[in-house]
Amino acid sequence: MLNRRDFAKSLALAGTGSFLLPGLAGMAMAAPRTGAAVRDFDTLKIVAQRLAAAPYDPPHVTTSAYLRELTPDQFQQIRFRPDRALWHDGSDFEVHYQKPGVYANDLVELTELAAGNAHAIRYDLSDFDLSGLPALPKGAAREDALHAGGFAGFKVLYPLHEEHHWKDELIVFRGASYFRFLGRHQQYGLSARGIAIDTAIPRQEEFPDFRAFWLERPNPGDRQLRVLALLDGPSVCGAYRFTITPDDETVVEVEAELTLRNTVEKLGYAPLTSMYLYGDAERATQTGAAGMKIHDSDGLCMRLADGQTIWRPLTRRRGVTVTQHFAENPQGFGLLQREKDPDVFASPDKRYHMRPGYWVEPVIPFGKGHVQLVEIESIDVDFDNIAAFWVPEDMPVPGQPFQLHYRITSVNENPPMSQSMGYAQSSRMSALDTGKERPYLRAAVQFRGVPQGELDEASARVSSPHGTVTDTVLKRRSDGTVELTFDLQSQNAERAEIFAWLERDGQPFTETWSYLWTV
Repeated sequence: MLNRRDFAKSLALAGTGSFLLPGLAGMAMAAPRTGAAVRDFDTLKIVAQRLAAAPYDPPHVTTSAYLRELTPDQFQQIRFRPDRALWHDGSDFEVHYQKPGVYANDLVELTELAAGNAHAIRYDLSDFDLSGLPALPKGAAREDALHAGGFAGFKVLYPLHEEHHWKDELIVFRGASYFRFLGRHQQYGLSARGIAIDTAIPRQEEFPDFRAFWLERPNPGDRQLRVLALLDGPSVCGAYRFTITPDDETVVEVEAELTLRNTVEKLGYAPLTSMYLYGDAERATQTGAAGMKIHDSDGLCMRLADGQTIWRPLTRRRGVTVTQHFAENPQGFGLLQREKDPDVFASPDKRYHMRPGYWVEPVIPFGKGHVQLVEIESIDVDFDNIAAFWVPEDMPVPGQPFQLHYRITSVNENPPMSQSMGYAQSSRMSALDTGKERPYLRAAVQFRGVPQGELDEASARVSSPHGTVTDTVLKRRSDGTVELTFDLQSQNAERAEIFAWLERDGQPFTETWSYLWTV
């Protein structure tokens, strides 16, 4: 929790233009141990395997006490000089380096790969505009105080918007193994990371780090960018290759070979993290401004191997709630932001309706396991309190490399559907005070994308293993959505799972709405 909260505090520095997270140390200490020079993904795999067999070496941090002690607002005054960007004049892609300080004090090493050669990118204080910083302490030498000792990360810019005459932020790597990226007309919200270890169990969560990056120089006119990364942590070491394709919905293809140093209790593949404070469920019991929505994502979507799609709306929980959704070789999963009405969100300047969802599709099948959803109680808009990832049934064996290969797409509303199906746009739940011992829930679920002809012969299916469903009503609303309402008398005093969908002739034509009601 403390690590996750520190991570969230650093997000508060990010705004819309930068991504500040706790970072990690560079490859400078790793390469001499291996005696290997990285030129491509295959040699990086060799480096990672050799490091996995060696004791873990903790990261280095910036040597500048002055930078570490700046306030977030002061740190925001540090500006990278765009004319110093890597590939500034030779490609549609360009790289801006990021300086450590405040919450982002750990260092990474950056290397350019071009024509089969590796060129180290050296830290240079003159790459940054520091004119907006406060005066130095009396007697301090400016050069010594501001010299960070290295980079905290980097971001890639690309001309996403044809109507602009400048380049836009495309993807940012900074801190632990976190990264996040944008498609056209999207706004930063949730994040992805390389791997999750021991998340939401009664022990300290481990945050492995991208310790070094190799940036492959694109040719003029290239529409893809490749980045290699070395991941290292107390329990795991691995090599990553990211293939980034900017678009309306940008795609990041992730290939990784990892080796566990020792046994871990839980592994999370393709982990996603997001923020949820208020949404549909909470608005049912609030009025006025207090009922405005605040979230970067509003639900978890899963598509099973047989094409069945499941939607679980997020909600505000007490404590920590962990739910597991078992499957074999799912087609995909992701945290989505389906709400696109800007008028229902608090703080219009934050543009919550423009936050993308991230949709994960395995290239190498995940096998047996489950999608795990973690919801953590929070009152802090800067705290990522939602996580989702794939947990394999068979854990990798320490010392034996294993591979991951999947794609993440920054979807605007929904991932591409293999068939046209209605989907749950919103849902509201409210507890009924009947004076009886058993708790009652009244629910309203709105499905979008249901053709008129489907509704004429449709029936609603609502089920719960923990209670009795009554008063089921199905109707079409003036806005074109189909609303399903029902009551549930729970047999469990604390929680009840509920499932609902629409069908015709016994065949579903909407996704399955799935909800965990906690009393």
